Amino acid sequence: MMSFESFPTMLRACGAAAVLTFSVAGCDLESLLEVTDPSRLLAEDVEVPSQADALVLGLEADFLCTLSALYTTQALISDEFEDHSASGNAWPADRRRGAENDTWAANDCTSFPNSVYTPAGRSRWVADNLVTLLSGWSDAEVANRTERIARAYLLGGFSLAALGVTNCSAAIDVGPELTSLQILALAETRFTSALTGGGTDITSAARLGRARVRMYMGDNAGALADAGAVPAGFSLSMIPSSSTSRLSNQVWRANIFSTRYGVPVWTQALTTGGVLDPRTLTYNTGESSGWGPGPIFGQMKYTTGSSPMPFARYEEAQLIIAEITGGATAVAVINALRAPHPTLPVFASTVEADIQAEIALERQRELWFEGFRLYDIRRLNLALVPAVDTGYQVGIKGGTYGDKTCLPIPQTETFNNPNFTGGA
Repeated sequence: MMSFESFPTMLRACGAAAVLTFSVAGCDLESLLEVTDPSRLLAEDVEVPSQADALVLGLEADFLCTLSALYTTQALISDEFEDHSASGNAWPADRRRGAENDTWAANDCTSFPNSVYTPAGRSRWVADNLVTLLSGWSDAEVANRTERIARAYLLGGFSLAALGVTNCSAAIDVGPELTSLQILALAETRFTSALTGGGTDITSAARLGRARVRMYMGDNAGALADAGAVPAGFSLSMIPSSSTSRLSNQVWRANIFSTRYGVPVWTQALTTGGVLDPRTLTYNTGESSGWGPGPIFGQMKYTTGSSPMPFARYEEAQLIIAEITGGATAVAVINALRAPHPTLPVFASTVEADIQAEIALERQRELWFEGFRLYDIRRLNLALVPAVDTGYQVGIKGGTYGDKTCLPIPQTETFNNPNFTGGA
């Protein structure tokens, strides 16, 4: 399995202490404004060909942050996680009533609740900036320059896709407000650019990313062509590190390490054809915060801070083909995905409505905690669990569940972006 590894030693901050020295001899007032800060790295010192390796690793670290935020945020707002913390910040997200003035709406990947807006916006910008830098350098200055450009386009595309499926709208580079579909269209352009010069794995990931957003945008023919080109067994993952909180797997950190979130009762024992599905196993951690309903259940997909986080794999491509094609092809895809798990029953049906419903269930189980569930609920109009207006953790917190399946643009954007009414 190919992976983009985020090394524990990546981009360590300079440890030199800042030193402020000045002299008033001769009443040289201008010298009072001269400050030396050796801990600062200037762009002209870093954005040079000799630092290409560090710049690529920096992008991968930022993208890992985005991926963690995507998986955790989508899980909390959908039916994969529930909040067990005393912090009221997470409650609106958990009960599907997120608002633009929520203080956490622009949080980073290490703050709970996570926000996708900030980390995805950052990794997208870093990716685009890296493309610009690499495009201005020569092959003689940077080894594997074309491949690095393709990789930057790829991670920029997945960053935009993360933003598009999580937020109702967003702005790019202090631009106008864009809808989710407009953001996904930008992701498509990045994936297309990543198809040039990136090698087999980057090309396969770019085709899968483009198939994903094309299906979301209604381009079924284009999505089918791309998904069909993804080879069997293909998988691309980010490899977190437990050495720092920012580089760790945030699903594990929120659920197992800190026990802030738990798997809710309605997702603790998902079955397929009446049989407990081995792809979605949970366990009782034995922990209880007193701010959640009963003991905290852990997911068994990411068991350590360094558990790999897949973001492009063959199984998703097959589910795209199944959803678009339907019929006997979809039935065959479903059964092929279940084949590695001998306890799961074979699916059989010729009723298209039943087949499509089974595909949705299969996506929930196969792509569990991989950042798909919330957008699937939104685009397929799946039933919300718990239902709208159901009491939220009655006797513990209060309020009711809402119907929001995407997050509004944060107030920090609308206040500071001059392209918004009321912006600065």
